[in-house]
Amino acid sequence: MKKTIFLIITLVFIFTACDNQISTSESESSGSTTSTSGNGANTGKTSGTSTSSSGTTTTASSGTSETFTVTDSANIFEVSSSTASVTLEGLTSGQTIYLTKTNPTDTAISSSYTRYITGGTGISLSSGDTSSTTSSSGSSSGTSSSGGKTGPRHCVSLSLNQNLPQIEESYSRSLSSSITKVTPTVYTESDVGTATRSIYIDQDEDISTFAAETATLRALGEYCYVWVVSDNWTSSSASGEKINSEIAEKIASNFDSMYLKIRNVFGEESNYLSSNTSLSSQIAMSDYSETGEIVNIVIYDIGKDYSNGTNSGSVVGYFYAKDYFYLSNPSSVYKYSNKGKYFYVDAYYAVAYTSTVYSTLAHEFQHMIDFGVKSMENGLQTGTAYNEMKSMLCEDIMYSTLCELDSDFSEDDSPVSRLPLFNRHYYDVGLEYKESSPEVYYSYSNNYAFGAWLLRNNGGISLLHEIATNAYTDEKAITKALSSTGSEAASMEELLKNYTAACVLSSDDYGFKAGPSSSELNLNGYSYSLEQIDLWNLASALPETYSECKNSTTYYKFDGPLLYGYSSQVTLRPYGITLQKAGTATDSTVTLNFNTSGISTSQKVYIIVE
Repeated sequence: MKKTIFLIITLVFIFTACDNQISTSESESSGSTTSTSGNGANTGKTSGTSTSSSGTTTTASSGTSETFTVTDSANIFEVSSSTASVTLEGLTSGQTIYLTKTNPTDTAISSSYTRYITGGTGISLSSGDTSSTTSSSGSSSGTSSSGGKTGPRHCVSLSLNQNLPQIEESYSRSLSSSITKVTPTVYTESDVGTATRSIYIDQDEDISTFAAETATLRALGEYCYVWVVSDNWTSSSASGEKINSEIAEKIASNFDSMYLKIRNVFGEESNYLSSNTSLSSQIAMSDYSETGEIVNIVIYDIGKDYSNGTNSGSVVGYFYAKDYFYLSNPSSVYKYSNKGKYFYVDAYYAVAYTSTVYSTLAHEFQHMIDFGVKSMENGLQTGTAYNEMKSMLCEDIMYSTLCELDSDFSEDDSPVSRLPLFNRHYYDVGLEYKESSPEVYYSYSNNYAFGAWLLRNNGGISLLHEIATNAYTDEKAITKALSSTGSEAASMEELLKNYTAACVLSSDDYGFKAGPSSSELNLNGYSYSLEQIDLWNLASALPETYSECKNSTTYYKFDGPLLYGYSSQVTLRPYGITLQKAGTATDSTVTLNFNTSGISTSQKVYIIVE
């Protein structure tokens, strides 16, 4: 199983998350799995967490009742915050009833303020999947010396402009008198193997210290130069942390093959350097970068973590915005700017997981473009969660292209390999980025899952293009893009409602299994892919991943997203969801009773009938 982890700084890592058991505050108590009548006892209520609640709460001694009729065309019903009892009519015995909850805000809602079913009639209530997960004795394997094959991928974003204001006026393309023009070197095939450059590269696993080292031009593409640091080159067979000309040339040719297709969707990387830290004054790379406007891919032992046949680190590659700065009096990390378009790839992973590295090229190039489009052009800062989502979607839509370029490339090398972790841990994070382990892994799996569903059901490539190129970031970039297309689902509230339905209904041609039309897979004459995803049969899509991990890692044992029981309470993370199996209908009419006291009115609650 070939697993990457990406840094923006942007970085690419391969780590392994511990498959933690569900904590006491999140697990459901054992409750009846048979029909109950009236207002049943709160058998599943658990203690709240320390997370603060968003929105307001309401206390009601008695609530209202709602009645919904189940038809073939209507099976998602919103439950009002004041509703104490819901009656479902028109059911067939045996139909499955789900309870889903969403948090369409950027503040977590503590578990103790969430809604749950207290009991019901006409239904065999379900205790959900949690008992099977907590009893598992399996544990995640650590990153191994052979490359961390069991580690889920993630990309840590480290940027230099976290608090940039939006710049309304036109940028100044003026020159600081203390910065000297250069004439960029244009390399040719005759320079391959002989031309060298001094390039600042990292010196530790934290990517926090840098020093200049000599790198040699080892491959030449139409849109890129591939540089290899001297200690990581071999003229014979590639092994360990030493790559050869075959790998270097393939990296160059594959990047060339993806370059225009990626730009067509995400926009163009900036051809300017910033001469101040606010990005408000910019100078042309064609006049001030020694490599001009071409992309430089630098290959070396990232983090200095390879020794005696063992690779202890997890960084596969990264983009660092520092290289887009050319300051007259640089300090801190700015003084290590390489002053041009650069991203970095680890030599060990380029040898051991070559196919995955090809996907990494697409991932990191998106980060470079995002910095150009959102930051250099608009003075905006894309949040890490949404930046990583776009980079994983870049890998996603390039899947067919990567398969054509490399016969060994498969979904095991694609972001689909993140989805087993989503199935098991989607509730631990929302659409956010959490830096601590193991939540950082859950962040990447969740953000990809939502983005993958979004594109497959809301316009495909054109929607992604609008998200990537409009003058907004994060969830606002998504809702503005949807509004521009006239979509009815142009709010996070509506999107999350539909998303939860896709996470519990495994119908063909629906949700993750939706097959976008050919027009939704084309843009400006280029064709892309969005493969159908079966969350309930990932073992088929990821044979290598499952053969290596299913026996030692709990989250590979799940078919479909984990379902809590009818009476569970789980913290709702920002823009997060909870999925619960209420039970199975035993009658044509089902009544469900809800708690109404001390609940957050920010949450949205839905009944979904399959």
